[in-house]
Amino acid sequence: MSSKGDSLAEIVQASYLQLSSVASDLNTVSDQLGKSVAEIDLALKKLNLGISVWVNVTHWQDDQSFDFYDQEIGYAKVESKWGLSLKTVSGNSNYPDQDRVEQWSFNDGPRQLRLSAIEKLPELLTTLSKEAIVTTEKIKQKLAEAQEVATAVKTAAWGPSEPAKRTIRRIGEEQKK
Repeated sequence: MSSKGDSLAEIVQASYLQLSSVASDLNTVSDQLGKSVAEIDLALKKLNLGISVWVNVTHWQDDQSFDFYDQEIGYAKVESKWGLSLKTVSGNSNYPDQDRVEQWSFNDGPRQLRLSAIEKLPELLTTLSKEAIVTTEKIKQKLAEAQEVATAVKTAAWGPSEPAKRTIRRIGEEQKK
């Protein structure tokens, strides 16, 4: 490292120059990582899913105090934009209404969290696909009900049928009693 004759100023200058060199490389590879994630993000945005899912990256909990800290990667709406996202949640399991949550679009998140989350991308995509299937089935189940309501409203707007008029009269008469 440094010899005993180096002054504090010389040690600090040498350390700073080394850090400067490493920082340049760090920023270059981090930018390359960001571009790869941006390509995935763009492909997901094209699907127009509109569903949010989160996958745990790390979890820590103190078994005595019940304090916890979670890091997650997800596909969610952050700052009015859908995309790959990162989130930290910390708090105490006994007081869930006091959790502290921070969210970022993926490339705006802390570098260390981005690095940890990369390996969870395949799991996130699998989870997102499963949630899309579940959501599709739920929508299919509600579709008939929504169509029935829409037809009833449309009919009412354009004038009720004779059976509907009889039902309206009957309900009115029952309310008078």
